[in-house]
Amino acid sequence: MNTEHEEESMQKTRIKPAFVLISAMALCAPAGGQEHLKLTLEASIDIALDRSFDARTLTQSLISSRENLRAARAGFKSNGTLDFSSLPNFNQTERQTPLPGGGYAFDKDKFLDMQASLFINQPISSTDGVFSLVGTFKRFEQFDTGGRSTFGNIELPVDLSSGSSIDFSPQLSLQYRQPVFTMNRLKTGVRKAELRLENTLQSYTRSQLDIVFNVTSNFYALYKAQQQFEIDRDDIKRTEDSYRIARLKQQAGLLAEVDVLRLEVDLANARNKAASSEASLRRQEDAFKILIGLALENQVEAIADLDYESVNATQEKALSEALNRRTELRADEISIQLDEISVKEVDTNSEIRGELFVKYGIFNRDDNLADAFRQFSDDRVINFSLRVPLWDWGKNRAEVESARANLEISRMTKTNRVQIIRQEIRTAFRNYQSSQQRVDITKRSQQLAEKTYRISLLRFENGDIDSQNLALEQNRLSLARSNYLNAVVDYKQSLADLRRKTLWDFEKNQAVVVKPSGDE
Repeated sequence: MNTEHEEESMQKTRIKPAFVLISAMALCAPAGGQEHLKLTLEASIDIALDRSFDARTLTQSLISSRENLRAARAGFKSNGTLDFSSLPNFNQTERQTPLPGGGYAFDKDKFLDMQASLFINQPISSTDGVFSLVGTFKRFEQFDTGGRSTFGNIELPVDLSSGSSIDFSPQLSLQYRQPVFTMNRLKTGVRKAELRLENTLQSYTRSQLDIVFNVTSNFYALYKAQQQFEIDRDDIKRTEDSYRIARLKQQAGLLAEVDVLRLEVDLANARNKAASSEASLRRQEDAFKILIGLALENQVEAIADLDYESVNATQEKALSEALNRRTELRADEISIQLDEISVKEVDTNSEIRGELFVKYGIFNRDDNLADAFRQFSDDRVINFSLRVPLWDWGKNRAEVESARANLEISRMTKTNRVQIIRQEIRTAFRNYQSSQQRVDITKRSQQLAEKTYRISLLRFENGDIDSQNLALEQNRLSLARSNYLNAVVDYKQSLADLRRKTLWDFEKNQAVVVKPSGDE
C-alpha cells in the first residue's frame, strides 16, 4: 500500500475547521471564570479529537513513525562529514634498533601531527553500495630534541622550533564499497520504516474510531443523565400538583387524611430521587469533560436530537464492509511482511558475506607546503574481503526457527482475526436489532402511559380514584419515559458501535474516513 498516497487522500477527506470548534463551544453566561458550553455530539467529537489526552498521544505516535520513515529515506541521499582526527596528536615512543656488533640501541621518537579529512558519501539504493569522495590533509612533524613549546594556550613537552623534519601530505580519492552475497539492508530498512508507518496509520485509525465511539457513548450517557434528572424533576412537579389537589380536597372533606399522607411520602421520595439523579449527572458531566479534554471548571450541557429514524442496515452489508475495511486485517498483513523480513535478516547472519572495495586517488608528501600540491602520485586500491561462518553450535539455526515461529503466529492471528470480526459483527448487529425493537415498543408504551396518567389525574380530581392509584399511574409514566430514553440512547450507541466495527456509516450510507489530526 502506498502510504504517501493514503495520507494525501486522507488529508482531503477530513474537514475540521477551527470555526466548527468555536461555534460548537458557544459561551453562555460566563461567570467566575466558568463557561457554560452547549455541545452537540459532532462538536464533542471534534473537541475530543483535537484536545483529549488520547488524541494528542496518537498524534505524537504518528509523528514519531513519520520521522522514522523520513530518516530512513534520507539514508538514500548524500551525506558529508568533516573529520578532524588530530588537533593535534602528540606521541612519544621508544624505538629499539639492533647494532651490528650485537646488542640494541634505544632511541626515542617524538612526533606531532594534525589531520583533517572531508568525506562526501552517496549511497546507492539499488545495490547497497556507497560512493565516497575523500579529501585528506595531514601535517606531520618529527623531532628528537628536548625542551618545551606551546600550541595555542597548551604547553607541549617538546621544542617545536628545533630542527626536525616537517612533512605535508594532501590526498584526494574516489572510493566505492560494495557488499556482496548479502541482502540489500538499505532498501530493507526503508521498506520496514514504510510498513511501520502504515501500521501506525492503521493503528491511528482504529484508536481514533475508538475515541469517537467512547465520546459518542459518554455523550449519550451524559444526555441520558440530564434527561433522567428532568424526568425526576417533572415527577416532583406532578407530585406537588397532586399533593396540592389532595390538600384542597381534604380541607373540603372530600378526601381522607391517609391519601394526603401517601402523596406527601411520594413527594419526599420524588425529591430524594431527583437529588440522586443530580449527583449522578454531575459525576457523568465531570467524566465527560475529562474525556474530551475540557477543564473541570466548565459547565457542559449535551444537546441531542433523539428523534428515532430507522436505517437500512443488514447483517450481510455489515459483514461485507467490515471484512473489506477493518484496519486490523491490514495491520495483520503488515505484521506478516515485517516478520518475513525478520526471518531473512536473521538468516543472513550465517551466510557467506563479501565486500568489494575500490579506491582511486592521488597523493603527495613533501616538506614544502607549496610543493606538496604538485606532482601527485596515483593511489589505487582494489580489495575483496570474504567472511565465511564456520560453526556457532546451532545458534543461528535456533534464531531462524524462532523468527519463523513468530511469522507463523502472525499468519494464524490474521486467520483468527476474520472469525473474531465475524463474531463481533454478528453481536453488534443483534444489539442493533434488539435496540431498534425496544425503541418501537417503549415509544408506544410512553404514549399510552401519558394518556393514562392524564385520565387518572382527572379521575382523581373528580374523586373516582384514590391517591394510591394516581401514584401508581404516575410511577408508570416515569418508568415509561425512562425506558424510552434508555431504548433510544441504546439504539444510538448500537449504531455507533456498528459504525466503529464496520467502518461504514449506515445513517449516512457512506464509508467512515479518518483523517490524522495535525494535517491541514
